[in-house]
Amino acid sequence: MPRAKRSKVISLTRTDKKTKEDKANLIDKVRQAAQEFPYVWILGHHSMRNNYLKEVRDLWKGSKIFFGKLKVLALALGMTEEEEVRIGISGISQRLSGDVGLLFTESPPAEVIDWFQDYQRVDFARGGSKATQTIELPQGPVMARSNPPDTLPHPVEPQLRQLGMPTELCRGIPTLLQTYTVCKQGQTLTSNQAQILKHILVHMAQFRLIPLAYWSAADAEEDKGERGVHLIDLSEQDQELVGNQAGKLRAPSDNG
Repeated sequence: MPRAKRSKVISLTRTDKKTKEDKANLIDKVRQAAQEFPYVWILGHHSMRNNYLKEVRDLWKGSKIFFGKLKVLALALGMTEEEEVRIGISGISQRLSGDVGLLFTESPPAEVIDWFQDYQRVDFARGGSKATQTIELPQGPVMARSNPPDTLPHPVEPQLRQLGMPTELCRGIPTLLQTYTVCKQGQTLTSNQAQILKHILVHMAQFRLIPLAYWSAADAEEDKGERGVHLIDLSEQDQELVGNQAGKLRAPSDNG
C-alpha cells in the first residue's frame, strides 16, 4: 500500500520579508529622487511594452523613471502637506491614479513634452485592444504584410486553421478558401485575431508614454501653478490614448 504523502508546510515569512524590503527600497529610491531632481512628472502610457520602457530608461539615464504600486509611490512622496517630502509635491501623490508612473528629471518641461511627443514605437496588438483598421484578406495564398509581401511558411497553416481561418495547404502554401475578414476598425480584438495579425505582420499597437502633469520645485517655492503642479493640455489623440486618465488628474483638494 503506497504511503500517504505528508502535506508540505510552506513558510511565507521569507516572501513577506522580501516584499517589505522591496517596498522599503522603492520608497527610499523615490524619496532620494524627489530630493535630487527639480521636476517630477506623471506619465500615462498606451500599449505598455517592457522592452520599450527599458529603451526609454536607457535614453533617459540621467533621470529616474518609476512604475510600481501607486500607493507606495504616493506614500514615498507624501499624501498631505504635512507628509510631503518637498513643498507642493503632495499634489503629485494626490493625482496618482490608473496606469501611470513617475519621471524625475532635470530637463525643462518643454523638452520633456517635445521628446515624449516624438517618441513612439509600433508593435503587435494584443487581445483586448482596439483594431485601428479593417483587415480583409482575399481568397488565395495568405500573404504577410512584409516589404515585399511574401507568402506565409507552410508550418503555420494548421495554426491558422486553429485560429478560425478557412485555409488549406495548396502546393505547400497556406491558402484561403474564401475572402476572410480578420477584424474591423474599432472592434475589440480577441486573442485569436491578435495572433492572426501577428502572423501576417500587421502592427496595430503604438507604445507611448504621455506626460500628464508635472511638479516644479522652483514654482512650488514661488507658489506658481497649484503649489508647483501644472496639468498638461493634451491633444485629442493623446486624450484618446490615455482614455479617462486625464480626467482623474484633479486632486481631491481641487474638487469643491
